[in-house]
Amino acid sequence: MLYETWELLIWKSCDGLLPALQRMVKLLDVDTSEYNCTIKAKRSYDGYERYGVAMNADHLKGTVSTDEANQGSALKLIKVAPCLNEYEKAPSGHDATTNWNIFRSCVIPEKWMTDESGYKVYNLTVLEQHPYTTQTFVPMGRGADEDAYVVNVAPDKNGLPDFENVEAFIFKGNTAVTYNIGVWHSPMVVLGKTTDFCVVTNENDVPRENCVEVFYNPGIKIQVE
Repeated sequence: MLYETWELLIWKSCDGLLPALQRMVKLLDVDTSEYNCTIKAKRSYDGYERYGVAMNADHLKGTVSTDEANQGSALKLIKVAPCLNEYEKAPSGHDATTNWNIFRSCVIPEKWMTDESGYKVYNLTVLEQHPYTTQTFVPMGRGADEDAYVVNVAPDKNGLPDFENVEAFIFKGNTAVTYNIGVWHSPMVVLGKTTDFCVVTNENDVPRENCVEVFYNPGIKIQVE
């Protein structure tokens, strides 16, 4: 059952410890103590198309229409990802607006460990869904050759994430990511250093219609080689 809580937290932000009043819109908590599988993050965008779009010019070139732009100084890849709004289907009937936000995402050391092979392992404890909108993250200030962030996604199974079939993809600093409407994904997992993202999405004034979350304890292991 969907429920909604307000929690007063002391949370570790990228700029230190800050008090915050955070609204949590949960579907449920899931015990994963008997789930011992480790998901290996992929170094390819192949297969991500079932969840959204990996917005990388080299990856998409040849799969979408192109045209010259700016008096021949640019190549335009046309309509590489949609920005969709289905809030007319939301129970409240409240209108949504299309907004650009900035997310400053930082590395959380407590979420990471090193396994016996020497690889980094991330402990995934939350999957979220935006039921009526797409969402696109555009990294800023990261190099084209840098491993900038990990995208964790899961298929839907009867209205909940199919957490036993989570997939993980390593994204470079020159690649944006779009999540399709209703796709289950983790909050942003950055690699190496704090990273700013421009984020475009649609939002109304009803939190439960913008984002719902499922929590996992003790979590799902994501290996990043």
